[in-house]
Amino acid sequence: MGQRVEEISEAAQGIAANSQLMHSSVDEVASVAERSSAATEEVSAATEQTSASAQQTSASAQQLASTAEELERLVARFALA
Repeated sequence: MGQRVEEISEAAQGIAANSQLMHSSVDEVASVAERSSAATEEVSAATEQTSASAQQTSASAQQLASTAEELERLVARFALA
């Protein structure tokens, strides 16, 4: 009977050790998930900023093209004879 109790006690200790290992693993997975989420948010913010910059550049280019066309029209009035 004493041998059986010892076997059960050893098995219970093994289960407890495995439980602690599993708990540590779950904590690590949660930590990785949090870091991944933070990185995803940073990438999203950078993408939004890049998109806004691209839109601003496009608007500036359109304005510059319009100004160039107007300048060409005005310069064309002064054709040299």
